[in-house]
Amino acid sequence: MARFKDLSDKQIRSIGNKIINLALKKVSTQVPIPSRNPFSTGELQRSLSYEWVFEEDVWKLKIDYVDHGKYTLFGTRIHRDIEAESQSWFGRSFQEYSKANMGIRPQYWLSLRGTRPDFDKLIREELDLTMRTFIDHTISDLSKKLK
Repeated sequence: MARFKDLSDKQIRSIGNKIINLALKKVSTQVPIPSRNPFSTGELQRSLSYEWVFEEDVWKLKIDYVDHGKYTLFGTRIHRDIEAESQSWFGRSFQEYSKANMGIRPQYWLSLRGTRPDFDKLIREELDLTMRTFIDHTISDLSKKLK
């Protein structure tokens, strides 16, 4: 099995883009929209963007959305979940909108809890394919050189 450091930037970017697509598919069923949250305008869903970038010698997944998204993500006032802000995306479970007094209840709409097996499968399949392709190219190149 190939190690992460053995993968090219192109392969890492390809895996990253597939991770982004899978995450977006899940998050799009959770992000507040008018049909699921009576106070939503759809602006949050339209603003949501993911980017797989190489910064400071590390690959990072950057997520961007309008500023008010953090209020429905982590809640406000007495409902604010400060601990959730530092947890992984696989931490808290998504919560449907529910009316609250004295603030907004957190909905954890960026949560990917319960989907880790999907991401593991995607990465495993991508790396196996990448490794198989690598072996095929190496062996075919070697055989051409030997002739």
